[in-house]
Amino acid sequence: MWVYILLGILCWFFVSDNNNLRNTNNEEKQSFQLSDILAVLRISTTWYCSMVIFGVFTIYAILSYSTNYLTEMYGMSLVAASYMGIVINKIFRALCGPLGGIITTYSKVKSPTRVIQILSVLGLLALTALLVTNSNPQSVAMGIGLILLLGFTCYASRGLYWACPGEARTPSYIMGTTVGICSVIGFLPDVFVYPIIGYWQDTLPAAEAYRNMWLMGMAALAMVIVFTFLLFQKIRTADSAPAMASSK
Repeated sequence: MWVYILLGILCWFFVSDNNNLRNTNNEEKQSFQLSDILAVLRISTTWYCSMVIFGVFTIYAILSYSTNYLTEMYGMSLVAASYMGIVINKIFRALCGPLGGIITTYSKVKSPTRVIQILSVLGLLALTALLVTNSNPQSVAMGIGLILLLGFTCYASRGLYWACPGEARTPSYIMGTTVGICSVIGFLPDVFVYPIIGYWQDTLPAAEAYRNMWLMGMAALAMVIVFTFLLFQKIRTADSAPAMASSK
């Protein structure tokens, strides 16, 4: 808690509001109206961004069961599993988000949407391997490695998905509304993932419950891959429109 308070104080003093940029902006500032909510809902990129967040957040919720998976399926001790939980929930959460930004900035991709798509493909491969080894787990090192890979792709994507509305050229006067709607839709897995997985754990054998969990994760990442593709197509169309207009 104190770390967040300190960061808030530092942001108050050192983060600029870009007032000069606002003053030099030639576009007329538009005030927010309630009708903007319906307008935002009619924009396809709002739904694309929401579904990207929805899929990534589903993986985030699933990862909370990773320590249970290692103890029940691989026989890992509770102490070792708790260390794994610390690595995933604390260290990865702190490091992977900035790493995702570094990858986007310094790689040839240069697009948060495309980076999320690539990370989702890697996560889907990790989930496929977890599903294949689920019925007959052998190497605990492999299980740990696959879960760490899945955790990296999830937390790196979480550090990037709020860049998607900006990359989609969302107008500044409805950016807050867009982010709010994306939050409502994107964080819905927080409502249903835990009860569903808990029900599976209570009513099914462990192997079958975790098999269903990995299948849920695979469906979520497949959805992320589809909607990042659609979103990037929209972004490319928006980027090419000014170039085509200037060439005429």
